[in-house]
Amino acid sequence: MQDLFFKVYNRLGKMNSNRLFSGIRNTPPMKTKPDADVILYCALDKPNYRAYILAVKSFLRFYPDICVVAQGDGSLDDASTAEIREHLIGVEIHTKRDMLEGIARNAEPELSALLPGEAMYDTKVPVRIMYLKFLNVVLRMMSRRVIIIDSDLVFLRRPDAIIDWIESPYTNDFYGEGSNSEARRYYDLGFEFESLDIANFSSGTIGVGGSFDQEELIGIFRTINEKAPELFNAWEIEQAMWSILMSRRPNPLNLDELRDVYIGSGWRSYKDLNENAVIAHFAGAIRFKNNRYLRLAHGIMKDLRSRPA
Repeated sequence: MQDLFFKVYNRLGKMNSNRLFSGIRNTPPMKTKPDADVILYCALDKPNYRAYILAVKSFLRFYPDICVVAQGDGSLDDASTAEIREHLIGVEIHTKRDMLEGIARNAEPELSALLPGEAMYDTKVPVRIMYLKFLNVVLRMMSRRVIIIDSDLVFLRRPDAIIDWIESPYTNDFYGEGSNSEARRYYDLGFEFESLDIANFSSGTIGVGGSFDQEELIGIFRTINEKAPELFNAWEIEQAMWSILMSRRPNPLNLDELRDVYIGSGWRSYKDLNENAVIAHFAGAIRFKNNRYLRLAHGIMKDLRSRPA
């Protein structure tokens, strides 16, 4: 009964996220740097746009010299985009149509033929996430280095390793630890994970640079299409794509090896996150457990309000 109550409570919290994070409206606008060499990128839907403003502001208070790009999934309306622009000065907001047309324009014909189509984008959530968080980045954003974050996280302390990565010449990518319930399937398909393991990888916070050869992408998509097309309906397909590509690159940095709690899961206690984590990430299934997310958010908003304009 208790588990059922929490599931209903958590679902209601997610449905009312913009109301719960409405306090972000009372924090001052923050400037971004549109011509910066590094992009802070996030895929975004309307139900989470205020959490997104919070996430980006929590980073900008430590490091403002970054280009901020939000990729809408098709649900953002004029009011939500106007509020984002009001609070994040200089932000780029791309529409679903921008994304789909850009991917179609940049993808080679052979790759285009292997991609799940727009109809699947509209009906299959894993495919939608793959377009928003993977294809859009590798095919449209890689003229600069890109840091990809989820909207359901906050930066609690200065992320020194990430800022060092921004300010230094590009040598390697970075990621955080996680899991993939389909990891065994990818091993069985013959994908080799040389410098990181798909079973211990999260794409909630990653940094990528350089460029990706479309022949490599074609090979990955062809293997999945021919041997296991049902994986396109698996929740972690986007995360799997990133782990395959990044594992082929030398020395990707695991942020969670730098300290005991670099990216702290929402499963951890409020005290642990507040005292130790650099980033707190609240996955959907436990997003509003014990109000940890909201308590940390309120602390960040208080800090933002106290800063000089």
